[in-house]
Amino acid sequence: MKGVEVSGTSQTNYADAELLELYRSGIEEDFSTLEKILSDIEQNSDRTFEAMDQARCIVHNMKGQGTSFGFPLMTRLGDSFYMLLKHQVAQRELHQSTTKLYEAHLKAMRSVIENEISGDGPEIFQQVAASLKEKVTQVVD
Repeated sequence: MKGVEVSGTSQTNYADAELLELYRSGIEEDFSTLEKILSDIEQNSDRTFEAMDQARCIVHNMKGQGTSFGFPLMTRLGDSFYMLLKHQVAQRELHQSTTKLYEAHLKAMRSVIENEISGDGPEIFQQVAASLKEKVTQVVD
């Protein structure tokens, strides 16, 4: 998308397109890091909770940037993902659902970006976000 105008010929739209491209590039790096961390968690290594804390920081940034770049669904998914990670880091004991919930959040967030789902997204994605939040709430309560 670099060098391609989103709409019109204004300098602002060009700058917005470049910022969006930088966001997408950065978020791809975040997804890669989160996938590596998932592997550490699945192996239940000595650094599981250190890795989860690193993931928590990454997800915090991702959820904060989501709405800013037109992806409020990223923020919504990021909220429950962050809540899960924060709880697990504090507990220092891995809940049996954590790995699956981590993976489900990661897949949902990646799907939002890959499919360029801006705004609230389709009903199915809203249901996924609500379901993930409900499942995380069951873990942290």
